[in-house]
Amino acid sequence: MNPALGACLQRLGLTRIPFPPTPDASAYFHTPLLERELAETAHCLRTRAGIVLLTGEVGLGKTTFLRRLLALLEEDGADAALVLNTFLQGEELLAAILADFGLAAGAGTAAGLELLTAFLVERRAQGRLCVLVIDDAQNLSLESLELLRLLTNLETGQEKLLQIVLSGQPELAASLAAPAIRQLTTRIVKHVRLSAMDAAQVRDYVGFRLAVAGAAGRIQLSAPGLRALLRASRGNPRRIHLILDRCLYGLVAAGGGTIDAALVRAATAESGAQLGEGRARRPRLLASAALGGFAAAAIAAAAAFQAGAPTGPANGPAGSLPAAGAVVEAAGAARAPAPAPPAVAAAAPAHGRGWNACIDALAAAGAGGVQLARVDRAWAARLDGRADTCLAREGTAWRVAWRGELSPERFFMGPDSARNVRRVQGALAAEGLYPAAIDGLYGPRLRAAIRGFQARNGLEATGLPDAATLLFIDTLATARAAAGPALQDHHGDS
Repeated sequence: MNPALGACLQRLGLTRIPFPPTPDASAYFHTPLLERELAETAHCLRTRAGIVLLTGEVGLGKTTFLRRLLALLEEDGADAALVLNTFLQGEELLAAILADFGLAAGAGTAAGLELLTAFLVERRAQGRLCVLVIDDAQNLSLESLELLRLLTNLETGQEKLLQIVLSGQPELAASLAAPAIRQLTTRIVKHVRLSAMDAAQVRDYVGFRLAVAGAAGRIQLSAPGLRALLRASRGNPRRIHLILDRCLYGLVAAGGGTIDAALVRAATAESGAQLGEGRARRPRLLASAALGGFAAAAIAAAAAFQAGAPTGPANGPAGSLPAAGAVVEAAGAARAPAPAPPAVAAAAPAHGRGWNACIDALAAAGAGGVQLARVDRAWAARLDGRADTCLAREGTAWRVAWRGELSPERFFMGPDSARNVRRVQGALAAEGLYPAAIDGLYGPRLRAAIRGFQARNGLEATGLPDAATLLFIDTLATARAAAGPALQDHHGDS
């Protein structure tokens, strides 16, 4: 990380950029609908059901959704080709697909299809899944869409050899409605439609991203600020990031504070997020308004540090960032073997229900979002008795879906946040990992205890409470509560 940006983050007491300009799947904010869509999409691809369509306006999170999906599939050992340049058409598009699968382009379409078919047959014989993801697919011509139809013809007697995900803006759906390619359209088995966030989701989203960046209550969005942000962004995550990025460097001088409506309006005008609305005047932002962005404002913050300006509180050393995939992504669960597990039944996946039915039941059970992870045999045995999980064997591993009481969002914020933190502290104390006070505060000692728990259980040792870590801790806490009285709260600092 460059020193200037690290200094700016430290000034606000942050460990990472809360509102980066690029997709950030490592701090993914999930809603129950999104998690269900992700689970169902992954299932459609694993079962080789057909084409999946993903549509949404610019900035609604299509790329982040695709990254999470690919992370899940690649964890299973799938071969994935991702095509981003959809201005390539016809034979050039086929060459790009071959190249992303690691194959040399054939001399012409026929030779390319023959080469791809041989590759897919070989992978199928090895039991591997092959997925083609095409982003910005609204740019594809009818010729290219017809090529994709030909690719869907590559099959064995019972299933398709290549699974396809088409992602694009809403006009992609209109293009697929053309009668000339109706044979392709009839092979779409799932359509995921991303929509803008409502007021409650925007509030929770902003709170979540500030919390996982280490704001710890020092930076808040006021109710009028929320209303102004909703009006300016229309619930679009990309616009939210543009606006709040500029709001943050407006707070650099104070080392934190409240993002109010005036600051949101000023940041909106400065960021150009009010598309098509024009502006009669150019409001002035706080601190370093002329610098043009949170990262750029770090230059001013670094100068202030060198001049001896006081620093704001920080949750960790300046410039320290969590590893990618550390906050919410559950794909890295349970990689290390665990000792002597009890037997787990190989039959009757998802506790005797079909996987889809079980996922539906989880999603319908309430808020919290359905999470997915792969676990080893030991953790499959521990999770087998939970009514709020779906468990199914996939080859030598186990796939678990759940909607547990603890989630990254509710761990960091909300009315039950302190109670959830105490629950985690108590479970880790019982494991001999947390010797400090059970006070509901997330601090360095709790972070170290979580890191130790993750290392012990084969998770990525980040110290951050990602979804899989919280599931494991919650399972231990539930078993402990059933076995005896809950650990009594103590008083003191964490």
